[in-house]
Amino acid sequence: MVRRRRSAEEARAEILAAAEHLLTVEGPSALTLKRVAQEVGISHPGVLHHFRSVELLGQALHARLSTTIRNDLLSLFRRDTGVDRITAMQQAMDALSDPRKGRLLAWLVATGRDPFPDASDEGLRRVAQALTLPGQDPAEVRYKLMLVVLSMVGESLVGDAVRVRLALSETEAAGFHRWLLGAVLTGGASQPSSDTDP
Repeated sequence: MVRRRRSAEEARAEILAAAEHLLTVEGPSALTLKRVAQEVGISHPGVLHHFRSVELLGQALHARLSTTIRNDLLSLFRRDTGVDRITAMQQAMDALSDPRKGRLLAWLVATGRDPFPDASDEGLRRVAQALTLPGQDPAEVRYKLMLVVLSMVGESLVGDAVRVRLALSETEAAGFHRWLLGAVLTGGASQPSSDTDP
């Protein structure tokens, strides 16, 4: 195996990316220092040098995943006003309800980790503020955001199984996010198969 020189920052980033890939593709049992080292192309002691243990690697991976998810969501609301709230949230839900993300969320929860950034970060509160229109009750917006986030997490974990049992077509399944967001963000459900914004 040909080894290349990396800065400490590059090595840490590659190790975390490899750990995330292994968790996503193969599940938690693949998250060993030896497997991560093989994936990155460095020695097992090289991984230990940067993270000292699987637990510390897990903590760093948790910080990376939770912060990335939060930042992706917030970035959708910093765009120009050309992107409406429902479209922005739908893009976030589509990305975050991916079953591969469900494996990561399940791993975080199963290992006793909060799947979100530290509460003092106030990321979800900032998302709720971005969604709140003038004259809207902020508490209601937070309740609705909670419903959307819980739905998204649940879908990433068991969405495929639920869709099969409900015999939802691909078109119906694809329209679920838009329907839910239309219901909670505007007070009335939009048509799931519509290509136009409400």
